[in-house]
Amino acid sequence: MVSEYKSKYPKIEYDYDQIKLNRIFENEKLSDWPNQGIQTKDSIKVYGELKFPKLSEKRAYTMATFVTSIDGKVAYLDDPAGPIVAKSNGLDRIGAEADFWILNLMRANCDAIFAGAVTIQKEPDGIVCIFDKGLENARVKNGLKPAPWVVVCSLDGTDIPFDDKVIREQDVIFNTSPTGLKYIEENMERACFSVGPFNSISDYNDEEIIEKFKNNKDNKIPIIATGEGAQTNSEVLLNILKLWGIDIAMVESPSYFHSLLQDELLDEVTLNYSCVYIGGNAVGLGKGMEPFTSQDHPHTEMLTIHSHSPSFFYFRHQFQYGVKPEL
Repeated sequence: MVSEYKSKYPKIEYDYDQIKLNRIFENEKLSDWPNQGIQTKDSIKVYGELKFPKLSEKRAYTMATFVTSIDGKVAYLDDPAGPIVAKSNGLDRIGAEADFWILNLMRANCDAIFAGAVTIQKEPDGIVCIFDKGLENARVKNGLKPAPWVVVCSLDGTDIPFDDKVIREQDVIFNTSPTGLKYIEENMERACFSVGPFNSISDYNDEEIIEKFKNNKDNKIPIIATGEGAQTNSEVLLNILKLWGIDIAMVESPSYFHSLLQDELLDEVTLNYSCVYIGGNAVGLGKGMEPFTSQDHPHTEMLTIHSHSPSFFYFRHQFQYGVKPEL
């Protein structure tokens, strides 16, 4: 551990014995995965070993972490903050702590975290960091920033809460469209620099993109503008992030999660399953967006299953694309 390192971010004192999970399934392919995750003796005690496959040289590896109800809802209408689905589980309150700790474990392994502008609005003045002291120390020991970059996603820029604590105080990158680029440049008070708009990987020179980031990242907020009009291009975004040294990125926006699936650009998801029912018009993953069809949809292969009790489970999936069912 790096005992002399003092974090500026808030911390939670976890009782690792209480949040310890039971690994009830492990895919045999994990034994061949070459990349050991950021972890500690305590994290191995709680979760077991965390490994990743060989990473792409073309784009950032992408994953997501959400907690859902038994009917796939990610938020209550009366209290839309994401953690409430876990905290409302009266049968296993400690399972909710384990859920949030897993989020911290996955954050600790990321170079960047995608946060939707609307999600930031719903959780005002929150902070995107690693609340587990040991995991943050392990990041620093491995040469990573104490907290990942926060990639704020907005199609047109109008939903970005520019005064939010995340944007005021953390290292952020704006992910937006050509329309959003103009809005952000006109409304963001902090100094920014932009790359794009680009709608294809062939539209830019890699070395120029890398050099611009190196020269400006310490005193200006980066804006990555991709796509056309008010729509973005995620393939270009992930390629630019890779050029900037962002190897693994995590999605915490339910709508951007669905968008990456539509583009076949999401590699894995951890879905923590709080055994509560919500129903009705409550928000689910990809709510209001175009659904997949019975003939064309992503599949998943289970990587691990953990349980904390009969009322809280934790599933790690790997996405598979191009599989066609025979109906």
